[in-house]
Amino acid sequence: MSRISVIVPVYNVEDYLDWCLQSLYDQTLKDIEIVCVNDGSTDSSRKKLDEWAARDSRIVIVDKPNGGLSSARNAGIRAAGSPYVCFLDSDDRFHLDACEAIVDIFDASGADVVTFGACCFPKEAGYPWLENALSPRDVVYDNFSLDLLFKENSRPFSWRTACRRDLLLQKEIFFDETIRFGEDQVFDFALYPRAGKTVLSSKKLYDYRVSRAGSLMDRISGDIALKMGEHVKITDRILDDWRRGGFLDAYGAQMVSFVLDFSFYDALKLPDAEFAKIADALSGVLSKYWSTEQLSALGLNNVDSKMVSAAFAPNSMGALARKKVALDHYAQLYGRRAAIHRLIEVLFH
Repeated sequence: MSRISVIVPVYNVEDYLDWCLQSLYDQTLKDIEIVCVNDGSTDSSRKKLDEWAARDSRIVIVDKPNGGLSSARNAGIRAAGSPYVCFLDSDDRFHLDACEAIVDIFDASGADVVTFGACCFPKEAGYPWLENALSPRDVVYDNFSLDLLFKENSRPFSWRTACRRDLLLQKEIFFDETIRFGEDQVFDFALYPRAGKTVLSSKKLYDYRVSRAGSLMDRISGDIALKMGEHVKITDRILDDWRRGGFLDAYGAQMVSFVLDFSFYDALKLPDAEFAKIADALSGVLSKYWSTEQLSALGLNNVDSKMVSAAFAPNSMGALARKKVALDHYAQLYGRRAAIHRLIEVLFH
């Protein structure tokens, strides 16, 4: 049995696949399984997989109709034959010692989950938020803590997280195939609370291609209204999973704060009518899980309480007023830097 299975979803990436698979062929740990899931490619990707399989017997090809990234990763989890699984997107690459380093951490720690660092590719495409998010510290969590989700640099990007395969199967932790964008967020929120020991490693083992023309991420990231609409859907899936898993009651206030930050903040950049649509959609999601009385009883901080009021006021408060409330209180939350506060005054006073 191989020590670790690397799951590579493949869909129309003929220009990048050699770069990706070469990094696996050259791994310092040779005892690996490479599970390439051909997700209905229509270019020459499938042909390239055949060529690579003829060269490297460790490659297993799984063919399936096109179903998206989550569907391909799930097929890879089910097909994998190693005790550990990790993920490599087919336009990215592993550093040469990645598999060896991951297995060593599992062996030394007995962890269920290992999350490691990554580099931006090309380096100049990186930016502060991304570089920070891809730079976890060295720390071990023997049990679940909200810090894994809200304080550590451990999400999103599931391709820098390796897992015990039996944990995924026993706890039925799979990628949500109803989400076409942001599936990593949903996966992380499902994984960390159900894991036992989680190890974060500062080792940078992965080169992440920051942008690829024509990718789903590239198309959605440039459309704020579309992106925020997808974020609302993501938070709905996370809250639903947490309610079914029994986590929501214990962490209600923290999850409301996350939802507001994740699904509301960037919407402030939108024109009033589009902002109102996002606010109304968000209030619809929140009301699925809490009544207004239950939200009040959560003991939300002043900023989150005001933000909830802005989201829940489609009839009594116009979009401009709701944006003012949200902007003003986000300035409180993140610090009243003079330039930001002055912008608020100019726009809304």
